[in-house]
Amino acid sequence: MKTRYTRLAIMLAAMLLITSGCKKETVYKDIEGFWQLQEYTTRSDGAVHPCERIYYSLQLQIVEIAEKGGTQGLPQLKGTYQYDEAAQSLTITGLYRKSGKDYLAPDASVLRQYGLNGVDTKLEVLKADGKHLVLQSDYATLTLKKF
Repeated sequence: MKTRYTRLAIMLAAMLLITSGCKKETVYKDIEGFWQLQEYTTRSDGAVHPCERIYYSLQLQIVEIAEKGGTQGLPQLKGTYQYDEAAQSLTITGLYRKSGKDYLAPDASVLRQYGLNGVDTKLEVLKADGKHLVLQSDYATLTLKKF
Protein backbone atom coordinates (compact mmCIF):
# COMPACT_ATOMS: atom_id res chain seq x y z
CA MET A 1 0.00 0.00 0.00
CA LYS A 2 2.84 2.36 0.86
CA THR A 3 4.53 1.73 -2.52
CA ARG A 4 1.28 2.55 -4.31
CA TYR A 5 1.12 5.99 -2.67
CA THR A 6 4.80 6.54 -3.35
CA ARG A 7 4.34 5.76 -7.05
CA LEU A 8 1.29 8.00 -7.22
CA ALA A 9 3.21 10.87 -5.58
CA ILE A 10 6.11 10.43 -8.03
CA MET A 11 3.74 10.41 -11.00
CA LEU A 12 2.00 13.59 -9.79
CA ALA A 13 5.33 15.33 -9.22
CA ALA A 14 6.51 14.33 -12.70
CA MET A 15 3.30 15.65 -14.28
CA LEU A 16 3.69 18.98 -12.47
CA LEU A 17 7.28 19.33 -13.64
CA ILE A 18 6.38 18.55 -17.25
CA THR A 19 3.45 20.96 -17.45
CA SER A 20 5.25 23.82 -15.71
CA GLY A 21 8.02 23.81 -18.34
CA CYS A 22 5.70 24.29 -21.35
CA LYS A 23 4.95 27.97 -20.95
CA LYS A 24 6.38 30.10 -23.75
CA GLU A 25 7.82 33.37 -22.59
CA THR A 26 8.56 36.50 -24.53
CA VAL A 27 12.12 36.92 -25.68
CA TYR A 28 12.01 40.68 -26.30
CA LYS A 29 9.76 42.07 -23.55
CA ASP A 30 9.95 45.65 -24.82
CA ILE A 31 8.83 44.60 -28.32
CA GLU A 32 6.45 41.68 -27.87
CA GLY A 33 2.94 42.16 -26.55
CA PHE A 34 -0.28 43.97 -27.35
CA TRP A 35 0.01 47.50 -28.71
CA GLN A 36 -2.49 50.20 -29.64
CA LEU A 37 -1.56 52.35 -32.63
CA GLN A 38 -1.96 55.94 -31.45
CA GLU A 39 -0.96 57.66 -34.67
CA TYR A 40 1.30 57.43 -37.65
CA THR A 41 3.09 60.21 -39.46
CA THR A 42 3.72 59.82 -43.19
CA ARG A 43 7.30 60.70 -44.00
CA SER A 44 6.63 62.13 -47.47
CA ASP A 45 4.45 65.01 -46.27
CA GLY A 46 4.75 64.98 -42.46
CA ALA A 47 1.00 64.54 -42.06
CA VAL A 48 -0.10 63.07 -38.72
CA HIS A 49 -2.87 60.46 -38.93
CA PRO A 50 -4.56 59.80 -35.57
CA CYS A 51 -5.81 56.23 -35.17
CA GLU A 52 -8.73 54.83 -33.24
CA ARG A 53 -9.07 51.25 -32.08
CA ILE A 54 -6.22 49.81 -34.19
CA TYR A 55 -4.16 47.16 -32.42
CA TYR A 56 -0.92 45.32 -33.13
CA SER A 57 -0.17 41.98 -31.48
CA LEU A 58 3.44 40.79 -31.61
CA GLN A 59 3.92 37.36 -30.07
CA LEU A 60 6.08 34.33 -30.87
CA GLN A 61 7.08 35.67 -34.32
CA ILE A 62 3.41 36.16 -35.30
CA VAL A 63 1.96 39.61 -35.96
CA GLU A 64 -1.75 40.34 -35.97
CA ILE A 65 -3.07 43.77 -36.88
CA ALA A 66 -6.74 44.57 -36.46
CA GLU A 67 -9.31 47.25 -35.90
CA LYS A 68 -11.29 46.23 -32.82
CA GLY A 69 -14.75 47.73 -32.55
CA GLY A 70 -13.94 50.55 -34.91
CA THR A 71 -16.10 52.12 -37.58
CA GLN A 72 -13.83 51.69 -40.63
CA GLY A 73 -14.49 47.96 -41.09
CA LEU A 74 -10.83 47.12 -41.71
CA PRO A 75 -9.95 43.45 -42.14
CA GLN A 76 -7.75 41.60 -39.68
CA LEU A 77 -4.23 41.04 -41.01
CA LYS A 78 -1.83 38.30 -39.99
CA GLY A 79 1.77 37.57 -40.85
CA THR A 80 5.15 36.90 -39.32
CA TYR A 81 7.79 39.17 -37.90
CA GLN A 82 11.45 38.95 -37.05
CA TYR A 83 13.18 41.25 -34.60
CA ASP A 84 16.88 41.93 -35.14
CA GLU A 85 18.21 43.16 -31.81
CA ALA A 86 21.62 44.15 -33.19
CA ALA A 87 20.14 46.25 -36.01
CA GLN A 88 17.21 47.46 -33.88
CA SER A 89 14.79 46.55 -36.65
CA LEU A 90 11.51 44.68 -36.92
CA THR A 91 10.68 43.04 -40.24
CA ILE A 92 7.05 42.13 -40.95
CA THR A 93 6.56 39.63 -43.78
CA GLY A 94 3.72 37.89 -45.56
CA LEU A 95 0.77 39.91 -44.32
CA TYR A 96 -2.53 38.43 -45.45
CA ARG A 97 -6.24 38.68 -44.77
CA LYS A 98 -8.72 35.84 -44.79
CA SER A 99 -11.76 36.08 -47.05
CA GLY A 100 -13.97 33.02 -46.73
CA LYS A 101 -11.66 30.10 -47.43
CA ASP A 102 -9.11 32.23 -49.30
CA TYR A 103 -6.01 33.98 -48.01
CA LEU A 104 -5.46 37.25 -49.84
CA ALA A 105 -2.86 40.01 -49.81
CA PRO A 106 -4.40 43.19 -48.40
CA ASP A 107 -4.96 46.20 -50.63
CA ALA A 108 -2.57 49.14 -50.42
CA SER A 109 -5.40 51.34 -49.08
CA VAL A 110 -5.95 48.94 -46.16
CA LEU A 111 -2.23 48.77 -45.39
CA ARG A 112 -1.95 52.56 -45.34
CA GLN A 113 -4.76 52.81 -42.77
CA TYR A 114 -2.66 50.55 -40.53
CA GLY A 115 0.40 52.78 -41.10
CA LEU A 116 2.11 50.36 -43.50
CA ASN A 117 2.78 50.43 -47.22
CA GLY A 118 3.56 46.81 -48.10
CA VAL A 119 2.91 43.22 -47.08
CA ASP A 120 6.65 43.00 -46.37
CA THR A 121 7.88 45.96 -44.33
CA LYS A 122 11.10 46.68 -42.48
CA LEU A 123 10.67 48.98 -39.48
CA GLU A 124 13.45 50.63 -37.52
CA VAL A 125 12.83 50.58 -33.77
CA LEU A 126 13.28 54.17 -32.57
CA LYS A 127 11.92 53.62 -29.06
CA ALA A 128 11.00 50.50 -27.11
CA ASP A 129 10.67 50.87 -23.36
CA GLY A 130 7.90 48.36 -22.64
CA LYS A 131 5.23 51.08 -22.47
CA HIS A 132 5.79 52.88 -25.77
CA LEU A 133 6.96 51.60 -29.13
CA VAL A 134 7.97 53.90 -31.98
CA LEU A 135 8.66 52.27 -35.34
CA GLN A 136 9.78 53.92 -38.56
CA SER A 137 9.60 52.63 -42.13
CA ASP A 138 10.31 54.36 -45.40
CA TYR A 139 6.58 55.22 -45.48
CA ALA A 140 5.69 56.33 -41.94
CA THR A 141 6.59 56.62 -38.27
CA LEU A 142 4.23 54.60 -36.06
CA THR A 143 3.61 55.53 -32.43
CA LEU A 144 2.17 52.71 -30.33
CA LYS A 145 1.22 52.39 -26.68
CA LYS A 146 1.18 49.17 -24.62
CA PHE A 147 -2.33 47.83 -24.25
